[in-house]
Amino acid sequence: MKYLLIILIPIIYGCQTTTAQKVDESVKEDREFEELLSKVEANNKLSLEVQAQATETQKKIVTQTVEKITTLKEEVTTLKTELNEVKATLDSVSSDTGVNFILLPIPKDKENRSGLSSNHDSTTRRLH
Repeated sequence: MKYLLIILIPIIYGCQTTTAQKVDESVKEDREFEELLSKVEANNKLSLEVQAQATETQKKIVTQTVEKITTLKEEVTTLKTELNEVKATLDSVSSDTGVNFILLPIPKDKENRSGLSSNHDSTTRRLH
């Protein structure tokens, strides 16, 4: 009896694995399709996360740009005001002083400077 049991157990076990049905091709395709669908869902989740991050980054950039534009507009307004003030000052200054004068270039070497001062004195005397 023992021997019979020892012989029957491997036969029974072998029959279970060998008599299994063949996996149909459509079942394999269905599994592959399900795997692809799960990968697509995972990609969609990641895509949503990336889009959310991109949206936040875009909002920050837009906010910074708007602030910069506002600052630049204020600066332009300030500069225009200053320009108008300078124009008004220049218009109010009389350009005719009634005194003739000569602008002479300043020489770089010291020797010519001393000569310039004597020339300058004579020129100044002639003007007065």
